[in-house]
Amino acid sequence: MQERPFQTPPRNSLARGAYIMLRRYIRHQVGMRSAALAFYLLFAIFPILIFISALVGLLQADIESELARLGDFLPNSVVMVVRRYLTFVSANPGPRLMVFGAVFSVYFPTRAANALINSVRKAYRLGPPAAALGQLLKTLLYTVLLTGAIILTVTLMTVSDRILSWAVANVNLPVFVADLWGMLRFPVIALIGFFALFALYALAQDGPIHPRDIWPGTLASLLGWMLVSWLYTFYVNNIARYSLLYGSLGTMMVLLIWLNLSAMVLILGAEFNGTLISLRKERLNGEHAH
Repeated sequence: MQERPFQTPPRNSLARGAYIMLRRYIRHQVGMRSAALAFYLLFAIFPILIFISALVGLLQADIESELARLGDFLPNSVVMVVRRYLTFVSANPGPRLMVFGAVFSVYFPTRAANALINSVRKAYRLGPPAAALGQLLKTLLYTVLLTGAIILTVTLMTVSDRILSWAVANVNLPVFVADLWGMLRFPVIALIGFFALFALYALAQDGPIHPRDIWPGTLASLLGWMLVSWLYTFYVNNIARYSLLYGSLGTMMVLLIWLNLSAMVLILGAEFNGTLISLRKERLNGEHAH
């Protein structure tokens, strides 16, 4: 079915970019795709939490300080769910539970990664993949990369403090080095998230692509997720009262809405890259016309 043309877009570059983003949001059904991705993320998050919980339990890490920091970006209801998982497994560590979580952390995250890759391909107007096997291999590869990024992030958040404290006490490591790491830890974790998202947008392509067509949307998506998560956390913790409306389901509603917002931001990052590509092509065509 042929799409109905939109009205003439504005001439101003900023307004034109916003217009193209809105048009892409409607034509590519970003809202519906975000809801579908949030559905897969909901089923993926609990096996991942089991795996992280077992990993934290084996590392014998103190999770309360890290959860306190997460409270700045995640609603209290979500942090409470994470605390229950982590507290239980930290008190009952065991490799069997970690293996169980790792196995189930493959299927559901793979489904979520596949849905996200398809949305990224839609944003870049690539169409369905030509080789189903190649798409499956890319999805599995990204799932492995994402799992590795999660393990590295958890390790940096939980074990690094103990290692630095031991080094200060036993090998005369300067205290300012430990304090410096305390300040740089979250920027390093944000950098890991940037490369994980960059890899997602890159793997969704059919071939090599210039980094300038990937990194702007990656950065916008990462910063947008942090901003949206902070705003939603402020709203839930200070204004909204989901428990009054949904009772015991209030925590689940908070989690679902946060997952939906997160999924939308991830997809919009790819749409932002697609918008920049369209603007660049228009500018080049205009220069060639003159």
